[in-house]
Amino acid sequence: MARHAICLLPLLLVSLLEPTDSYSQGAPESQCRSLAPGHGLTPKDNSNSPFSIKLNSTQVASGVSTEIELTHDGSDARFKGYMIQARKDSDDSVIGAFETVSDDAQYINCGSVSHSSVTHSGGKTKESIRVKWKSPSDFTGKVKIVATFVQDYANYWVKVPSEMIEISESTSTAIQFPTEAPTPEPESEPESEPEAESEPEPESEPESGAGVNERHTGEYYDACGKSKTCVGLPAKCVDERNCKILASWKLSGEQYEFEMSAMKRPGKYIALGFSKDSSMGKELVLACGNPNSAELFWNSGKSKPTFLTDDFGIVDYKFISADGSTHCTMKSPSIIKSGEYSVDLNEKQTILLAGGPYATASLSFHDMKIAAAEPVSLKNVSEVGLKSDLLVKLHGLFMLVAWLGCAGAGMMMARYFKQTWKGKPIFGADRWFQAHRLFMVSAVILTVVAVVLIVAEVGVSPFGHLEKNAHPVIGLVCVILALIQPIMAAFRPHPGDDSRKLFNWAHWLVGNMAHVFGICAIFLAGNLGNAKLDTTEWWSWVLVAYVVFHVITHLIFSALWAKSERTQKIGDQQMAEVNGMNKVQNNNFNIEDEEKLDQEGGLSRKILFFVYFVIAWVLVAVLAAAVFRAGG
Repeated sequence: MARHAICLLPLLLVSLLEPTDSYSQGAPESQCRSLAPGHGLTPKDNSNSPFSIKLNSTQVASGVSTEIELTHDGSDARFKGYMIQARKDSDDSVIGAFETVSDDAQYINCGSVSHSSVTHSGGKTKESIRVKWKSPSDFTGKVKIVATFVQDYANYWVKVPSEMIEISESTSTAIQFPTEAPTPEPESEPESEPEAESEPEPESEPESGAGVNERHTGEYYDACGKSKTCVGLPAKCVDERNCKILASWKLSGEQYEFEMSAMKRPGKYIALGFSKDSSMGKELVLACGNPNSAELFWNSGKSKPTFLTDDFGIVDYKFISADGSTHCTMKSPSIIKSGEYSVDLNEKQTILLAGGPYATASLSFHDMKIAAAEPVSLKNVSEVGLKSDLLVKLHGLFMLVAWLGCAGAGMMMARYFKQTWKGKPIFGADRWFQAHRLFMVSAVILTVVAVVLIVAEVGVSPFGHLEKNAHPVIGLVCVILALIQPIMAAFRPHPGDDSRKLFNWAHWLVGNMAHVFGICAIFLAGNLGNAKLDTTEWWSWVLVAYVVFHVITHLIFSALWAKSERTQKIGDQQMAEVNGMNKVQNNNFNIEDEEKLDQEGGLSRKILFFVYFVIAWVLVAVLAAAVFRAGG
């Protein structure tokens, strides 16, 4: 039985390893140079690529935008992932800035250049993606567009090139200098130069960019709670002056002045929701992400926010982006309205703050969020109390204890300890059975409690964001399987019954699958916005370490059992039991060896189980600490 029991675990290991290197939510900055997905396979030959890059023009003036399309070559081929850049022909360095047009797109800042690359924001199948690219105003020369297309895990094409684009000097710039040169009043030019210096456009951007960081370390925080109201992520970051996302507002006359900032989050939006409760859903959302204008969205709570308009009364909008940080300022009327949707800022609102991947007129599912504990008056300067996420953290804790701390230990008791502690029952039953039952009942109870807690916190919508993260669905499958187990055990046939074999196999399979789905759900929790584990980069690696350790422990147990079988010259007792045989049916079983079975390898098994149990619970403690420290 032991040999067969471990067959599902390598599959779990593979399922956990692959997501760590495949980027269903977009390529990370670490791939800026290679543009290669982390699949560990050989890319396909670009000469046979079914995808291509279509250019609107191969002759472009400096500082002028041109449209680019990633699409198929006329076939029915589709792609799921992509990454696109512009590179100089002379030295292959990244150049220019993109503007997203299609929905499934988000920015990456490669080479410390803002919006210098674009990648997908979800795993949907795509027929084409359109973007705009703008060259620097002071550059002339040749540029090529390169893109990576991912059709599926095994089929992808890296750095598919476009035709060469010739960037020439801007026509307007070329005409401007000759018209100024023949001016009959040479003294007027020196006078005009100081005027130009009084508002130097090139110098203003670096000053503004540096101001993003300055605001987060100086006067931005000083004014919080004094002249304006502030809210930020993670929790308590306003007091500690280390917010990753920060928003503030104050009433100025009849308008509200808003500021939103994000530190070191390139290509991400900052959004404020105005709600009647602390749950996300059915509220207007004011977003900072577009360099040209503020944007208004409607959040239904069941899908990603719907873009409404970028013309809703916002004035004095300013957008600054530098070194991966973003800052927006704007003035808003007291009533924000678009069509049938409206919000009166003079009334109390429950503030929701979120951040996530941004594309033009599109907010992808947030990777950071927080909600106010109660409605606040935007007219008055105050401190915003944040909604407690204790239920979410307890949900995570109980699931970790159930599936890492209890389930694995319980299954090992049932597989490897039936011939241990023979003749030494406790409370009328074998010790291995009592331990197995204690561990597995604890796992089921903790799982049910964890589900109740998370349903009370976020409601019941496991399929609401399936494309973004399958954690709720996989967790639901785990819960269903976990509940089936005790029901199945309550109606188990007696040993020797004809249906016992079917029960044994079903009980074994359902238990293993529940464990597999439980570990996978915990793994996916690392990418959930509610969990706030986005900065805990080692989360998945600790889980992979657990799986590897779990598999190795099974292998050692199996080796010890095989040695015991050979030494005592008995049949495969585990397979006999799972197939429903009794002592008589298993004709290799020698009744005289019954007492010896308890002693052969028993001490080794007990020591190994103790080591496994201690290490498993150390990993539970490490991951639980990460859960309770996240966002705090």
